[in-house]
Amino acid sequence: MSKYSTKLVTVLIFSFFISTMAGAATKLSKAELKARGLLCSFEKTQSDTALGDFLWETYGYVKLEQFKKHATKGKFSAKATFSVPADFLTERELKKTASWISPMVISIDTLTKLKVTDWSQYKKMGVDIFNNEEKNYDFYVKINDASGREYLALRPVKKGKNKLELIVEDITGKRIDVSNIVSVTLYLDTKAEAQDVVLYIDNLRLMP
Repeated sequence: MSKYSTKLVTVLIFSFFISTMAGAATKLSKAELKARGLLCSFEKTQSDTALGDFLWETYGYVKLEQFKKHATKGKFSAKATFSVPADFLTERELKKTASWISPMVISIDTLTKLKVTDWSQYKKMGVDIFNNEEKNYDFYVKINDASGREYLALRPVKKGKNKLELIVEDITGKRIDVSNIVSVTLYLDTKAEAQDVVLYIDNLRLMP
């Protein structure tokens, strides 16, 4: 074996050793993962010293307010008022509108940051929703990775308490890079709704 080949093998072995040790160093316990997995619990409002938990991107279509009831983590939930097209469009424009997406987005770029972007050690993502109305709603959860690929899930929201969950393995199966998640979008399509829809949202989290 030449000196060049010997050096190359040595470098490859060393690189493998370093990467293995780095992987082992970042492996977290279940307790650590659970502690870090809380993405948003709507406990903090904006102040002079903190941005708080409510500065999601809504494009003006969802109003977020702190609410003292229906909390599943901490003392508060978010009262989310999802707009309908009639709030913005004329009757003629409404007839031409096929859908109306009212989104709330938390990402690496929003003022309220997505706290965990590497989901590879987690099994599930969950969010709790309380629906005070008699009717059911189709609730959408969209996950985007750094390459722009997206995973979209639809979950029914019934009257009362709802615990919505996504399986991380299912997201991976759609070729989403779960080690580099950049945004989570929660939304309703309110095209068929006559008035604004109010849901109470709490405890957006990752579960090991």
